[in-house]
Amino acid sequence: MVISLTCGTDGEAQPFQAHYDSFLICTILHWLLCYFVHEAAMKPTLKQIAEKTGYSISTISRSLANSPSISKKTRDEVHREAREIGYRSTARKRRQRKKKKTLHFAFLSEYRIGEFYASMFCGYRDASYKEDVRISLLSVRDQRKECVQTIQQIHKDNQYDGFILFFPALERAHYEEILKVLPSDFPVVSNALIDNPNIATITFDGYNGGRLAAAHFHELGYRRLGIIEGPAIRPESRFRSNGFLDYVQHQPDLELTWRFSGNYEFQSGIEAFQAFRKGSQAHPADAIFAANDSMATGFMEEARAAGLRIPDDVVILGYDNLPTGIHRKPRLSSIDTDFIELGISSIKTLKNKISKQGYKHGTLSLIPVHLVQRESTERK
Repeated sequence: MVISLTCGTDGEAQPFQAHYDSFLICTILHWLLCYFVHEAAMKPTLKQIAEKTGYSISTISRSLANSPSISKKTRDEVHREAREIGYRSTARKRRQRKKKKTLHFAFLSEYRIGEFYASMFCGYRDASYKEDVRISLLSVRDQRKECVQTIQQIHKDNQYDGFILFFPALERAHYEEILKVLPSDFPVVSNALIDNPNIATITFDGYNGGRLAAAHFHELGYRRLGIIEGPAIRPESRFRSNGFLDYVQHQPDLELTWRFSGNYEFQSGIEAFQAFRKGSQAHPADAIFAANDSMATGFMEEARAAGLRIPDDVVILGYDNLPTGIHRKPRLSSIDTDFIELGISSIKTLKNKISKQGYKHGTLSLIPVHLVQRESTERK
């Protein structure tokens, strides 16, 4: 749009043109400048609160910061006046802008293919969501030889706020070496059971798991019991066996009639059944507790191939309650281990160490387990 004006000194009409767009922009800028100047002038200040309350600006500032050196009565009065005039503390604004740091923990283990590790990782994933932290999964190829050096190097990289360790093959001496290469205040927990733990340990109550298995067979009326044990060198394996054996020993009407030493692998379950059939008795036990689901499913597969019916000819119960047991025919009864709860408890322990609340090296916390009954232990 163009505006034409007439002006001049010689009486002749001379056109003058001004671009309205430029004029409009200048007008808007003028209005904005006036607005911000007005807002700045009207913005509540500490001085205004001081004038209204009669306190010094220093007292006003400390009251708004909730300093314990100022009485509660004075702080309340200052806060009330600040609200009335619309004052907002700059410290409060900074706190609102400041983002909360997300803690980042490393989960270290010698990872292996199989449903156990997959289930454990899924549990930690869900636990990290619930606890609002990040979890990174780091693998150590040989936990006995490389563990200490790997942990030392990862800590030097300074990317993590704490470590969660799962190294079932390690012994107490290995953990002593780990503690030597980490600062004393660095948060670290173990999910593998340790004999006489020297590091905060959180794991499942394997002893009670074994006991629940024996009690379940007892309640179903079975009297001749058997067990497929895990590696005797591992504390958690011994705990499961001891819980089962102690219950049997203290019940006069129960008898342990068959026992096999396995290694937690599926093939070990197959070998257990082969030993079961080659014994001096054609049917050495009526109910079998396997120290993990992999050995239980191996036993079941070989038993079915040999023509035995489960649970009609023999009943079997596993440990860990992995998905593989649910999809078998018959479905496997098992001791359930809650990996989400394990993750939550481990993360909370690391948080407590960071906040210096009740963390101690050498403590042992046991996550409860429970029995899930399915077709493999149904009564005849």
